[in-house]
Amino acid sequence: MQEDPKDSIHGSLYVLRRSFFLILALSILVSVIGYGITKKIPGMYEVHFSSMVSMDQKDVTPGFTYDGYYGLSAIDLFSTTLARIADSPETVVAAYKKANIELPTQDAISLVRTIDSEKAAPQLVRITVKNASKQHAERLAAGLLFELQRAVEQYNANLLSSTFHVTFTPSWTSQNLINPIPIAASLFMLVFVGGNMIVVFREAIKRGSS
Repeated sequence: MQEDPKDSIHGSLYVLRRSFFLILALSILVSVIGYGITKKIPGMYEVHFSSMVSMDQKDVTPGFTYDGYYGLSAIDLFSTTLARIADSPETVVAAYKKANIELPTQDAISLVRTIDSEKAAPQLVRITVKNASKQHAERLAAGLLFELQRAVEQYNANLLSSTFHVTFTPSWTSQNLINPIPIAASLFMLVFVGGNMIVVFREAIKRGSS
C-alpha cells in the first residue's frame, strides 16, 4: 500500500524537528572550528610599487620627430613590455638570486604567481610581490627592482633615436589576511543544510523499505 504523501511530509517534519538541535549544534561547532583554524592561518605579505615611464628623444635627423601620437604609442608599448618583463620567469628567478632567497619551486607557472604586474595606464605599471614572509617579500621586491632597472638600461642601450626613463615609486608592504567570517558562515550552512538533507533522505529510505 502506497503511503499518503501527507503522512510522508509529516513524518519527515517530525524527524527534522527531532534532529534540529543536534544538527544546529554540530553546525555551530564546525563553523567555530573553521573560524579558529582560519584565524590562525598567516596572511600573505604583499609589497607594492609602481613604475612611471617617460621618453627623451636623442639627436636625430632633422625633420624626424618622435612626439605626439607616435611618442605616446612608444611609451604605451614600452610600458607593456616592462610589465611582461617584470613577471617573466627569467626575471623572477634573477630577482630571487639577487635577494639571496632559495627558489620555492622549479615550476615556472607557480613561480611567476609570486609577482603581479599590471599596466594600469599607458605610462603606469603596478607591481606586487607576494610572499608568506615579510622579510622575503621585501627582499624579493628589492631584487626585482634591481633587475627591472638593469633591463631598462639594456633596452635603452639598443635604441638609436630615443631613451626611456622609468621612475619607480617607493614600495610599501601590506598583509593580506584571510577573512574567517565567510568561511565560518559557509561551513555552518553546509553542515546545517547537508545534515537536514541526510536526515530526510534516510527517513525516505526507511519509509520506502517498510
